[in-house]
Amino acid sequence: MQNTDDYLVQQFQNGDRDAFTHLVHRHKRDVFRFVLSKVKDAELASDLTQDVFVKVFKSAGLYQSTGKFRSWLFRMAQNTCIDHYRKQQKASILSLHKKIETDDELTLMDQVEDETSNPEKELEFNELQEVIELAFDSLPEKQRTALVLCQYHGMSYHEIASIEKIPVGTVKSRIHNGLSKVRDILKENGLIERG
Repeated sequence: MQNTDDYLVQQFQNGDRDAFTHLVHRHKRDVFRFVLSKVKDAELASDLTQDVFVKVFKSAGLYQSTGKFRSWLFRMAQNTCIDHYRKQQKASILSLHKKIETDDELTLMDQVEDETSNPEKELEFNELQEVIELAFDSLPEKQRTALVLCQYHGMSYHEIASIEKIPVGTVKSRIHNGLSKVRDILKENGLIERG
């Protein structure tokens, strides 16, 4: 019992800072790897990992011992990454190459005309990215969040459901509806074929 995360959190909540240090040492490598997989920059991942543990330190009193500390910790790590991108105003647009778990096996990029390396096509491609970003920004927050977690962060529907505390079916619906809206906007702008 004394080695469980919940026990250590409880000890920390009772004033034992060594218990918090033990939690950090136990989870820092996994949190770092998780954050690194999201931000793709080791220095930034290190900074954000520290931010995660600062947030854990400050909000540990809110944690209720349920045996799900690791999920709580990784939800905090995910939210820290999302907050970082919001602050930087560099929220990634939908990945054009990733397949989405739908009946439709086409990615958005599959539906966009082939882009070659000539300057005219490159300009068109940049315009496409701008339209996708605008389409993405026009989505309701819940759909946008689900798409960011799925497309940019590569999370499964189950992981998103756990982080957002919603059923998997709701995640699927948000992603499907959000992607449909993005595709409709691309069709309206003549960037993908109507069909």
